[in-house]
Amino acid sequence: MRKAFYLALLLLTLIGNAACAPLPPEEPFSASQNQEEGSCYAYLTELVRSSNFPFKYVSKEKTNLLIDNDTGESVMAKLFFDTNGTGTIGWVQYDVTLRQLFNISGDVDEPQELKFDTSFAIDYEECIGH
Repeated sequence: MRKAFYLALLLLTLIGNAACAPLPPEEPFSASQNQEEGSCYAYLTELVRSSNFPFKYVSKEKTNLLIDNDTGESVMAKLFFDTNGTGTIGWVQYDVTLRQLFNISGDVDEPQELKFDTSFAIDYEECIGH
């Protein structure tokens, strides 16, 4: 009986040590991993913030994007801000190839083209490898 007790104690000790062991250092991210992790998100966010989208209820700086659909050629995103409610401001669609940003909040069939700082478009294209 004592042997079984000591064996169980040894097993628990080994499991505990393995669980608390330090993790091996992470390998640096490759460019494709960075894209998947959303590193390009900041460029797209700043592109939208620099636009003439009608930011009525919150400042541009507090506006964030939630990507709804990204085909590589076109990105559809919800504009929102952090709040206890939904915080939805509107919707935009960005055509990467044509460098066109549209406000699609009112009517998807009749989007309103927006102006924006094209330096963010260039940075975004470089980031996604386009």
